[in-house]
Amino acid sequence: MRWQRYAKGVLVLVALAVVVSVGLTLQRRRTPPPPPPVVVRTDPKAIVESTSGRAVRFNRAHEDVRVEYERQLTYADGSTKLLKAKVVADDRGDGRSFTVTGDEGDVGKDEAVVALNGHIKLVEGDGFTAETDTATYDNHDNIVRAPGDVEFHHDRLSGTGHGMLYDKNSDVLTFLERAVTHMAPNAEGRGAADITAGHATFTRMDHVVEFGGGVHVKRADQVIDSGSAIAYLSDDDKRITVLELHGNATISGTPGSAGSLQGITGKDVTLEYADDGQAIEHAAIGGNAVVKLSGGEGKPGREISASALDIRLAPDGATPTALTARGSVLLTLPADQGLAARTVRAGTLTATGDPQKPERGLTQAHFTTNVEYREKSASVDRTAKAQRLDVGLKPAMAAFDSAVFTRAARFDDVKVSGTAASVKYVADEGTLALSGTEPGSPRPHVFNDQITVDAAAVDVTLAGPVLTAKGEVKSVLQPPKKSSPTDSAKLPSMLKQDQAVNVTADNLTFDGGANKATYDGRAVLWQADTSVKGELISIDSKSGDLAASGKVLTTTILEQTDKEKKKKERVRSTASAKSFTYDDKARRASYSGDVHFSQAENDLAASTVDLFLKASGNELERAEASDEGNGLVLREQGRRTTGSKMTYSAADERYDVTGAPVAITDQCGRVTNGRTLTFRKATDTIEIDGNRRVRTQTKNGTKCQ
Repeated sequence: MRWQRYAKGVLVLVALAVVVSVGLTLQRRRTPPPPPPVVVRTDPKAIVESTSGRAVRFNRAHEDVRVEYERQLTYADGSTKLLKAKVVADDRGDGRSFTVTGDEGDVGKDEAVVALNGHIKLVEGDGFTAETDTATYDNHDNIVRAPGDVEFHHDRLSGTGHGMLYDKNSDVLTFLERAVTHMAPNAEGRGAADITAGHATFTRMDHVVEFGGGVHVKRADQVIDSGSAIAYLSDDDKRITVLELHGNATISGTPGSAGSLQGITGKDVTLEYADDGQAIEHAAIGGNAVVKLSGGEGKPGREISASALDIRLAPDGATPTALTARGSVLLTLPADQGLAARTVRAGTLTATGDPQKPERGLTQAHFTTNVEYREKSASVDRTAKAQRLDVGLKPAMAAFDSAVFTRAARFDDVKVSGTAASVKYVADEGTLALSGTEPGSPRPHVFNDQITVDAAAVDVTLAGPVLTAKGEVKSVLQPPKKSSPTDSAKLPSMLKQDQAVNVTADNLTFDGGANKATYDGRAVLWQADTSVKGELISIDSKSGDLAASGKVLTTTILEQTDKEKKKKERVRSTASAKSFTYDDKARRASYSGDVHFSQAENDLAASTVDLFLKASGNELERAEASDEGNGLVLREQGRRTTGSKMTYSAADERYDVTGAPVAITDQCGRVTNGRTLTFRKATDTIEIDGNRRVRTQTKNGTKCQ
């Protein structure tokens, strides 16, 4: 049938299709699939090896640390090795992040420790970098450890060290050995520093670097050494703002201009720097503190030492503008340009400058508590003590303009010493001014081996010395030293050579070089029973001469021989005159102007009277008197003799009087006139000789009738 033929055709086609399909299938099975790609194993010991990936740790839903790598190897013991490893700690809101990369990393079983090797680089979020060859990161304490050499960089700050610890939690970087830090200069070329130390710790959050194990710093012209140090950095870590030095710190520099800061030493030193990071603004030194100031090129410097020192500097970082020292203060000004070396010791020192002229440096200084001043050279040896010393300073602190010692002040020079409430010393002029009053020192007191002076005020010129005293002057002239035979000083021979002489007056001028004292105003001199009064008295201790003027009154004790008793007696003599002089070489005491001389029962009035003493100086050899116009009057034993000249010889107790004529009035009132009169006390006889020119005549008196 037709449909059957059609059905057979379809079946044949289906059968052919099946055969073709099976044939094609068999053909595909006979062709092998392409081989899979070959994987080169990095380490045959690894049981698992994978390509790039990362392991992430979370801390309270915040990503804390992640480890990234290019290839990971896992071993049978559970450890993992990472190639081209990176440890990333992201900012968790505290502003701190870092990345540590290395060629190779090993991860422990607990995935807490990552050990990195080869080209290790630590990068902080603020650009701080550190590089080394080997490091580990421990997630237990978040510390990166590098046992080898390390280099770091951050803006102007860089350095090296051996052995590093980086604490992520506290952001503290520590170099365990051989720490070297370099601060590059700023755009103006200032603020550079090189610091080497045994170890260093960089607390980055606080911008503080601590150095220990011996510290050496080189800054511009400064060299700094100490046992340890702490450097405080600016917020951008680009400059040092404060440097603390501990453990016998020393700072030395190239000598600059005179008066500039040259060096600092002390147990502990704190330096504060200006904004340029180089100029020192302020230095505080504690423990055996010393500040050295330059003396200028080729000249010795000045030095201040104390238990503690505080110094502030001008903008140049070298010129002191204020200084405070406490405890065992010692200022040393070395000998310079003919000046003696000077030192000042005290409990405290405060020195200041002119705020309007900081370049001028220190201009005045104040020392307090047990002040001791010393000035020493081959020809000068001066000391002073007081409870306070105020000085004016010359430029560059080269010397003192003036020095005022107050409160129990005492000054000692090889030639003169003095005490007073206040002593002003002007070194350039070599002068002292003593004044003031206080308990224990009511009046200025000046003395040496020649004279002692007390007065309301005493001015001293040390060359000489020359003393000028004012106001109720009281003085004592010292007797010559027997131990010094070459000393030409001597007292007038009319005075005792082994006793002091007292003199008071309103004013005094004493020249020690000339050894002469001049007293002015109500002057009084006395020694034992001898005295001289006058408006003006002068004593020359080289020549032994003495002079007085203005209402002169003298009292002397002269020895005379009592021939009847055959022994010497001390007889008091007084004299008044307008002026008085004593010539020690001639041993002559001369009175002039309304002279009135009294001795025992004798009395003499004349215009001039000269007394000539024996070598002993206390015994009369002869006397001469004169008065033109017969004004001479001699009274003795009840007799009155007038004339123009008189001569007395102590050897034979003889008076010779001449006149025009001589007139003698005896006890009975009888008057005898003549040209000359000779009276011998021993025989009680009188001779009158008219010398053939004047007739001798006698008038009877009435007293003896």
